[in-house]
Amino acid sequence: MGQLSVETVLGLIGLVILVGLAGELFFKRTGVPSVLFLMGFGVLLGPVLHLAEASSITVMAPYFGTLALLIILFDGGLNLQFMKVLKEAPLAVLFSLTVFTCTVGGIAALYVWGLEGQWLHGLLLGAILGGTAAAIVIPVAGKLTSLREPAKVLLSLDSAFSEVFVVVIALAIMTTMTGSIGPGHVVSGLFHAFVDALLLATIAGALWARLLAWMQGQTLSYMLTLAAILVLYYVAELLGGNGAITILLFGLVLSNMQFLVGRMAKPIRAWIGYELDHAQFELDEFLKRINEELSFLVRTFFYVLLGLIFDLSAMTGLVAAAGLGLFAVTLIVRWTATELIGRITGAWSGPERRIVASMLPRGVATAVMAFVPITTGIPDTELFPVYALTVIALGVIYMTVAITIEGRLSPNVAVQVPDSTKN
Repeated sequence: MGQLSVETVLGLIGLVILVGLAGELFFKRTGVPSVLFLMGFGVLLGPVLHLAEASSITVMAPYFGTLALLIILFDGGLNLQFMKVLKEAPLAVLFSLTVFTCTVGGIAALYVWGLEGQWLHGLLLGAILGGTAAAIVIPVAGKLTSLREPAKVLLSLDSAFSEVFVVVIALAIMTTMTGSIGPGHVVSGLFHAFVDALLLATIAGALWARLLAWMQGQTLSYMLTLAAILVLYYVAELLGGNGAITILLFGLVLSNMQFLVGRMAKPIRAWIGYELDHAQFELDEFLKRINEELSFLVRTFFYVLLGLIFDLSAMTGLVAAAGLGLFAVTLIVRWTATELIGRITGAWSGPERRIVASMLPRGVATAVMAFVPITTGIPDTELFPVYALTVIALGVIYMTVAITIEGRLSPNVAVQVPDSTKN
């Protein structure tokens, strides 16, 4: 591949945005998520037409993927209601832990007994493939009217929690393999990841809400908030918390400040600057709207990026069969856990259980963590990225087909099309 001209690069960027917009319109009319089309477009640009080399794109993947994840999580937090989160959090934690733990065990068993690998390598691969993608699940679930709000909240929390499990557990296993720390640090690492994120998000949310109240109606307020998101993520990771969960909770605190302030003591309300009897705090609509636009932009390029780094040359018959087997484990575990937990708790209807079970695509955490073992020098992990991207692609395909079929089978399953008269 030669050096692309500036005109070609800009033209490709515009084409990606147009494909993303077409995919969104297609999703609203048919219920078929645009993820599959965007990944396919990325495969066309990269592995097929060779307009971009996977090796150069892979270097950008952790940075752009993390940026996409943060903006989408912030957007997801803005659209969550505090009391619903509190109500669904215990079930979301139970569901996430059950699915993640069983997936890790199942993949490790397949890796050892089917691919004749070692147990630690199998556990590492299981941890990498164990979590769903918030960047994919949250936007898709949010537009399905077949799902009641509690199910949407659970899927948002589950995808955010499981991506934390992917990063923390995978890093813990890798450091154990390299002899840096012992397995006992895993539990304490998870505890600090969540507790520190909650404290940081609460403090930052209160301070930022105060600043937004001062700046209401001013220009550049969103750019300032975007800068705050990036700095907050850095601070959270620096202090040992989980940056992704911190940003999700930061958006949740901002969007629910009216509810939270109403339950605070009067001196605290006065300090924050709210007069609840008159003009109660509402997050600026422009802030929400432009975050939605930016969220669309980054997730569109992220999906195309996943297609660009897909290495078709490494897809031998044996590797393809292994990838299919790994995906089968993730599918069986999620379906079984969804049916058992759903029937025992009565939390979801039959159609909701089928949709919750289909929301299994892997994403940025899986894609990024799959490359880490190679860069840290752990042997026999060269195929992990291929396995990961295969499972990501199959997960997106399965979700797309399942949602489409469910929409045709059940009259209650539909895609919510925004009312243009309200704009």
